[in-house]
Amino acid sequence: MAPEYAMHGYLSVKADVFSFGVLVLEIVSGRKVTERKLGEEKSDLLTYTWNLFQTGRQLELVDESLDTCNLSEASICIQMGLLCCQAIVADRPDMNALHLMMSNDSFTLPRPGKPGLQGRGGRWTTTTSSALTSTDATTLTNPKPSGTSSIEEYSRNSMSFSSMNEGR
Repeated sequence: MAPEYAMHGYLSVKADVFSFGVLVLEIVSGRKVTERKLGEEKSDLLTYTWNLFQTGRQLELVDESLDTCNLSEASICIQMGLLCCQAIVADRPDMNALHLMMSNDSFTLPRPGKPGLQGRGGRWTTTTSSALTSTDATTLTNPKPSGTSSIEEYSRNSMSFSSMNEGR
């Protein structure tokens, strides 16, 4: 679940992108997003993946039980997963940008920012500059200049429960 939704109830299409990124990382690693039995360093998949990526060791994340694996594709999946899980909502790609990334062999992936962390407190920025706020292919390859703001639209979600006690 996207941190901005879990903590503040803000919902946007980028919340689904966050979930997609978590799913991609879970598939590549063969583990859940949180596994306490792995120890403090590895218990949070997003933080562990980010730390591996920062040190150039992201392929250590790949599930060891796989017989064969295209390491180049695994590395791309890890980077895309991290792009989807960025803490700054506006920096996450939209689904059209992800489709372009997955279907184009010559596309250079941008470097991801720090991921949002599930279950941890924090202030989440919803307006910022971003290279991936548009689905236009020229925008994707030519990022907007720094300082350009993008505004995410959100809806406050609440949950209601209705019950009827009637019988025949």
